Amino acid sequence: MLRHFLLGQAALLFAVALHRGAAAAEFVGEPLTAIHAVCTPHTVKFGGNQPQAATHPIVAALAKAGPGSVIEIAPGSYRSFSIGFSKPNAFNAGSVSGRPGQPILLRASGEVRILADEKTSDTIAIAQQVPCGHITFEGFTIEAGYRAGVMFYKVGPDQTHDGFRFVDCSIRGGFDHATAQGRNSKWGVWGHKLNDFEFRGVRAPAVVRDIRAEHAFYLQNSSGLTVLENVHGIRLGRTFAQFTARPSDGPAGSGTIRVERCYIEDACIAAGDNYKGGSALTLAGRHTGTVIFKNNVVRSGFKRELRHLTRLGAPYGTGAFVAWDAGGERNHTLVLENNDFEFAEGCGDRPLVQISGCRSVRLVGKNRFMSGASPALVLDLEGNNPVLSFSADATTQVRGDIRLAGKPLKLAELLAYKGAAPAAPAGK
Repeated sequence: MLRHFLLGQAALLFAVALHRGAAAAEFVGEPLTAIHAVCTPHTVKFGGNQPQAATHPIVAALAKAGPGSVIEIAPGSYRSFSIGFSKPNAFNAGSVSGRPGQPILLRASGEVRILADEKTSDTIAIAQQVPCGHITFEGFTIEAGYRAGVMFYKVGPDQTHDGFRFVDCSIRGGFDHATAQGRNSKWGVWGHKLNDFEFRGVRAPAVVRDIRAEHAFYLQNSSGLTVLENVHGIRLGRTFAQFTARPSDGPAGSGTIRVERCYIEDACIAAGDNYKGGSALTLAGRHTGTVIFKNNVVRSGFKRELRHLTRLGAPYGTGAFVAWDAGGERNHTLVLENNDFEFAEGCGDRPLVQISGCRSVRLVGKNRFMSGASPALVLDLEGNNPVLSFSADATTQVRGDIRLAGKPLKLAELLAYKGAAPAAPAGK
């Protein structure tokens, strides 16, 4: 009996080590309760104990962390790492989870950089091969790998990435679009089926900038509350935020998406897209919840050193905002509130704001749409998935053409519509 018990205990400890990565093997048998740890680039210290050398101190700390744990990260540079992968190694924290209201907090105590090199595809990689979630990152500067700064891997039909928060963090792509020099980077954050996710600036704006090829945030098939707040997105290859929910990637999006107090300047300027990589804010179909864009600023074309980034004979820049059905099901509710979208004179080869494929659209408060070259506001209310309900507050400001179903419309006519989506004015 004793022999069978000991064998069972050994098997259990081996399974724990597999689930929590190689770093966990150093601490097998430790209870996963709330701890306080301090990491330096080469050591980790638990409570009042002496510091211990660690291959990757952050991973070693996470290996012992239970709900409510606080891990202080001392100033310095740290290598990339992963969470939630089943394969043990010194750079994978394996199964790590807080709880709602009791997250695991990784808090930078000064300038903390998570580094990427030419071999780093994703600087922080998160999967659900083993369960992980409810982790908060605070105050990190993350160098984007050649693929992503933060990568949430695709998950299965019954899985989501729950409770990941980034507070006062920045992601640096390291590419200078003006001179076409610097590090490769494709995305800031790539995420699939995120639930209760936020990327937020609290003490100061969070930052995602200098991404070479694609989006600052590429978020697919959202599965719950998603918040981007007080984030500055500067000089991006494609969009600041693109929300998609393709059938091939999983279920329709759900929950509320909120993008608030974000400042976006010079997006969609990747050379690989002929400097025409979409619209800075993009909602692309199949989201069943409410999507709110509030108090955001989008500007393009005001930096003279970038104006050469265009194809011959075409204006600099593309568009500020687009919503559509992506060839599938329409989105449910779209709210634009107190946004300020402005392109410099002569800039923008797509409509500044273009809206279709939403069941309900509301322009609330003082939205300011200032076009530089193309139409300022295009409402596509026909086709397979027309907008069914539309309203615009009288405080809406527009500089440039307004088009409804391909025909011109005056601002006063637009503001007069309430309730059902308007039909195109006769003879116009």
